Amino acid sequence: MLAFGSAAAASDGGIFTNPLILFLGVLLSIIIFWKFCGWAKKFELSGGFKKIIFILTAIGLIGFNVLYSMGNAAIQAGNGWGTATIALLAALVWAFVFAFALMAETK
Repeated sequence: MLAFGSAAAASDGGIFTNPLILFLGVLLSIIIFWKFCGWAKKFELSGGFKKIIFILTAIGLIGFNVLYSMGNAAIQAGNGWGTATIALLAALVWAFVFAFALMAETK
């Protein structure tokens, strides 16, 4: 299976193969996530709602793995990066939903 950011993506020789750009991208992502979590601490969610988010996260683990598998299969079949991109974006959005629920105070 192909992994996101694999050698196939690096073979272009574009700007994203530069180690400094990659490092700065990771650093920027960490800072954005840190700021988001700090912002989420100001909110309050009910315990029941948080429980639902946690259960959906556990179910999503299976769903996102299936999406990743479908994306990697599409890449290997030569159907492009569309399915893999959808899987990655969906997982990133859910990571922010989960982080919000995790960081928000419980009523």
